[in-house]
Amino acid sequence: MEKENIYQRELENLEQAKNFLKRSEYSKMDIQLEYKKLVENYEELVDQVKIITKISDRLQNKLDKTNQKLEKTNQDLHDTNVKLNETIDALAEARIGRRAATIVLIVVIALFVVSEAWIEPIIEKNIQNFWIGLILKLAVAVLIKPGEDFTNKYMLKRARKKQLMDNKVVMNKP
Repeated sequence: MEKENIYQRELENLEQAKNFLKRSEYSKMDIQLEYKKLVENYEELVDQVKIITKISDRLQNKLDKTNQKLEKTNQDLHDTNVKLNETIDALAEARIGRRAATIVLIVVIALFVVSEAWIEPIIEKNIQNFWIGLILKLAVAVLIKPGEDFTNKYMLKRARKKQLMDNKVVMNKP
């Protein structure tokens, strides 16, 4: 409401000055009085502009500081999110690594049982050489680590592919 009063008064002053200019005759005293009114009104407007500018500058400074804090908070949040994702990935890799080790262990036990129960008796019966059985067992033992690595990489690749598909589904949801 106060803005309307300020503008109303200024509009009235402007209208008064226009009406003064429309007159055909002026006395020196009339011109001086009208000029004095214009100077006073202009001075008041300049004071109001100064006040408005100070207020605007303060508000802009507050806004700038708030924006800086928001940017820092967003960066901190982004950094924390990156660390969290790295931790989640590391945990997923560890979980998959344990699963891969378990699978390889089961396969190794199965190979050992098959070797001891079926293959070794066949080798002993037909070849009758202790060293060939030992070499077979050594080959199984040597293949444990590469088998675990292969299984781990395969499972990680599947998990990442699934995660990418899940992310695409989440991003495509409206």
